[in-house]
Amino acid sequence: MTAVDLRALDRVAGEAETLDNGLRVVLLPQNGAESVVVALCYLAGSRDEKPDECGLAHFLEHMMFKGSAAYEPGAIDRLTQGLGGTNNAFTSHDATLYHFQFERGSWQEALRIESDRMRGLSLLPAEVELEREVILEEIRMVEDDPWDALEQAVAGRVFGDHPYGRSVLGTRESLRALDAGALRSFHCRHYRPGRAVLVCAGGLPSDAMERVEAALGGELTGAGSGRPRASIGPPVFDPGRGGRVELRRGETPRLLIAHPAPGPDDPGYVHLRLALAVLCGGRSSRVQRDLVEEDPLALWASAAVTGHRLGGMATLTAEAAPGVPPERLEEELSVRIEALADRPPDAGELGRAKRILFADWVFMHEPIAERAMTAALEQALFRPGFSRDSFRALADATGSEVAGACAAWLSAETRVVGWSLPAARSGAPGLLDHVD
Repeated sequence: MTAVDLRALDRVAGEAETLDNGLRVVLLPQNGAESVVVALCYLAGSRDEKPDECGLAHFLEHMMFKGSAAYEPGAIDRLTQGLGGTNNAFTSHDATLYHFQFERGSWQEALRIESDRMRGLSLLPAEVELEREVILEEIRMVEDDPWDALEQAVAGRVFGDHPYGRSVLGTRESLRALDAGALRSFHCRHYRPGRAVLVCAGGLPSDAMERVEAALGGELTGAGSGRPRASIGPPVFDPGRGGRVELRRGETPRLLIAHPAPGPDDPGYVHLRLALAVLCGGRSSRVQRDLVEEDPLALWASAAVTGHRLGGMATLTAEAAPGVPPERLEEELSVRIEALADRPPDAGELGRAKRILFADWVFMHEPIAERAMTAALEQALFRPGFSRDSFRALADATGSEVAGACAAWLSAETRVVGWSLPAARSGAPGLLDHVD
């Protein structure tokens, strides 16, 4: 693959050193960097929740900023802002990740914060109740957003009863049933050194590892090794769950076509990503050229595949142009998908798709924070050098392999079609109007 230099992936490469307490630590020094990012990834996501704990992993993520032994509620955010830094976190089905970015003279504050809240949280009842309301509002926002609501409804069809089919946020009912005891139990089970990867990236001092070990090594009183992660199998698609989902939301017809997808470490994953890029990557891609540029049935179209550890979901989305019947857009998009299985991309198409995927990765990882988070997720969920291995496989992929991935993963037999259509004047907006 020309014009792609795999050395760019070295920016997230680093070998882990495991401390005596089981915490894996990766250092990614960068000469001349004026800031340091500290990213801590726990192998604890919504897939680790018990049936009556839906939303608990995400709830705990919020509570990690709401008080611990050395930091009263609000203190972490005030301290971060006072030092000119940033902090954030996210919860996925597979992991929860926290990250701070500080000027290099202040970066050890992040280590102190993580050490303190790994030992234990305050989980004050008043703070729990306040944060519960914040998350309930998040759920309302998802339900009101046409795309978010449609994607969650379709994911439920693709994944069924597998944890990947549930919202990371949980439901109103499950959130109201969770209390400080449930939060503390989840923290004790999962927020342990042996279940975590710490990445420090940027303008690190030469003794950075010693400083990390001083802050986060040892027994971390109250933070044992934790229980082994429960083993769950990959999601299995049941054609009986397929069919159609229609929501009545917003004012514009929105289409989401979804298929089950392999996990990121499956060889077919790279080929499927290329297939989606051939279809929707850039203005010269098949769908963009045919349905957006030349015969504008859609205002725009895009494609993506989730990176769930055990198996994901490939999606193609489009917003219908004014006056275009939804069924016509659906038919024409389906025709383009199925044609790729019969007409592999030529060298030009394939080369463009490869360059687009690589350029997107390089652009996204310009910020140090993105590099640190990717390195942490690689180490926690996959292996060191996972990105490099994936792009090496991408560079070697052939047109016939891309067509084969389309035939295997984007067939009509595994398709779930979702529409978000304008609310009928006589009906109540936001209701699930029709499901096959």
